[in-house]
Amino acid sequence: MHKVIDSPWQIGQYAAELKAAGVETIIRYYNHTNSTKLPQKRIEQAEFKAILEAGLSLAVVFQQRGGAQGNIGDLTAETGDRDGKRALALAQAYKQPQGSAIYFAVDHDYYKSPDLASIVAYFKAAAAVLDGAYRIGIYGSGTVGAAVRDAGAADFIWLAGATGWSGTKAMLKTDEWALYQLPKEMAYKGVDYDGNFVGSKWTDFGQFHAGAAAAPAIGATPSLLAALSKHTELAEVSVATTLNLRGGPGTDYPILSTLGPGTHVVILERSGSWAKIDLKGDGSADGYVSANYLKVFSGGFPVSSSAGHTPFDVAKEELKTGVAEVSGPGNNPRIVMYHRSTNHGAGTDDHVAWCSSFVNFCVEQAGMIGTNSQAARSWQNWGQNVSANPREGDIAVFARGALGGVLGHVGFFVEDLGSEINVLGGNQSNKVCYKKIPKNGPLGGEHYQLLSIRRG
Repeated sequence: MHKVIDSPWQIGQYAAELKAAGVETIIRYYNHTNSTKLPQKRIEQAEFKAILEAGLSLAVVFQQRGGAQGNIGDLTAETGDRDGKRALALAQAYKQPQGSAIYFAVDHDYYKSPDLASIVAYFKAAAAVLDGAYRIGIYGSGTVGAAVRDAGAADFIWLAGATGWSGTKAMLKTDEWALYQLPKEMAYKGVDYDGNFVGSKWTDFGQFHAGAAAAPAIGATPSLLAALSKHTELAEVSVATTLNLRGGPGTDYPILSTLGPGTHVVILERSGSWAKIDLKGDGSADGYVSANYLKVFSGGFPVSSSAGHTPFDVAKEELKTGVAEVSGPGNNPRIVMYHRSTNHGAGTDDHVAWCSSFVNFCVEQAGMIGTNSQAARSWQNWGQNVSANPREGDIAVFARGALGGVLGHVGFFVEDLGSEINVLGGNQSNKVCYKKIPKNGPLGGEHYQLLSIRRG
């Protein structure tokens, strides 16, 4: 099952079974009153306790219709104050740990300016009531999520499964979303639930679990952290009928099952024109499919199916995708993916120097072992020194600034131009590109000096 699921139905009675099946976090609801259609929507204290005692994490979302079917009157400053007070009362009664999150649902595709202004007023009113005791999440479209977040009234964005809603597809291409609800509803022992994928950097999306001393702890458990560390990008199956899921990367391997059009998957890695995929977001491989029938909607393939087998081949394919840093808030998820090929101790934001992460990614995609470091000069001890007779695709290592310092740059050697080297690399003018770098001289206000050229 998916690591994170949400349900408007009582599901805590299966908490131990769900954990054994791979679930990490259950998202349940707060509200004022249950409806006749959803008589179990609000979590009660006994279920709240049962989920935590089973070793699962819990997250909560408040919804009393939430503007569904265009009822914007549900989402005003007045109702935000009312809903915030109710959410706070339930959180305190159930002893939800402070510092965790309460999401508030906007269950309609709002995009007109007056509606967005009303929704922002709703969240600001709710935030004023919570007064920093709990972080705030927004469930809804990409447009609504961005509007509320940019107004400073939300910490987390949970994208509804309706990808046709305004701004959702665009936001999925960034790492600004914490959760993405899959559009296909599922069931466990007759209880309906939705699966969710977790965004590439959001190990903490406001969930909480029982700590070692029985006190609730906030953020991801070690098993969720391990699963997320394997995530690269998300895709959907793009076929007219079905796509075979096979036991290995080729048609000679047995068919394990078939996937219908629109099935959402996590791509773990590539093998030629085949993709190893994870169907549940749990970090485990479920099989292989032909990459030609996958349409990526968040991030991109680690390597295109036409790429060759050397790190330089991979680098050239990455060049074609036009990878560049995101201006303003947010990060390019592909650069985040590059960082994940290292120990990423300095973080995974695209403003963290990523030239070494890019080279590590390319080296690993070619089946080799890199330096596992974000430090450019870590390549100075990698492979063999071929400075006397370099060839295209070798790795050029530079000092940047003081020769005895730690700053540097690394990229793929393309051509010796005398006093300069043409380098294909990442974080060159904030993107993947070719750039002429001096062997010993100034560039962009800093001094560069070639240390060596390496070959694995």
